[in-house]
Amino acid sequence: LANTHPALQSELLSQCENPTLVVADTMDLWLETQREPLLDLLKKIDGLVLNDSESKQLTGKTNVIEAGLEIARMVKRFCVIKKGEHGAVLFMRDDSSVFPLPGYPAADVVDPTGAGDCFAGGMMGYLASTDDASDDFSKRLRRAIAYGAVVASFELEDFSLNRLLGIGRGDIDDRFGEFLEMTRF
Repeated sequence: LANTHPALQSELLSQCENPTLVVADTMDLWLETQREPLLDLLKKIDGLVLNDSESKQLTGKTNVIEAGLEIARMVKRFCVIKKGEHGAVLFMRDDSSVFPLPGYPAADVVDPTGAGDCFAGGMMGYLASTDDASDDFSKRLRRAIAYGAVVASFELEDFSLNRLLGIGRGDIDDRFGEFLEMTRF
């Protein structure tokens, strides 16, 4: 559910028949002006993607880990907190697990506008492209946020969507492989 008024997100969700995975995005405006509809929406969705300041605003917690764990309990399955150039943190509701992932080390940052949306799009794109029931969902989510970080890293390299228009899945997979090697220890 793209970042729009929580009542519209709920209305859209009500039109979906048996969705297998519902993830929403939000922003500080909805936290300030539409808190109750947003809290109602959270009960209906599998996951929420938001940035670190929004997580603190939603929960009143100053510690991102505490905030993420609390938000994971507000939704059905998971929460992803974006931390800009510092990466993202995945929080699972069922086992209270926490998975931090650094951001892809981008040296050539031209314009970060839209990187968070590209992160969410890359994450959801990966999840939509894989449906291996033998792979556990938490593991798929971990890979998905890594793909999100990679897609966001391309977006930073030019203005608007210019850089994204010049890449394909092979470029994303290649950079994902590099990122995997960088984060393996």
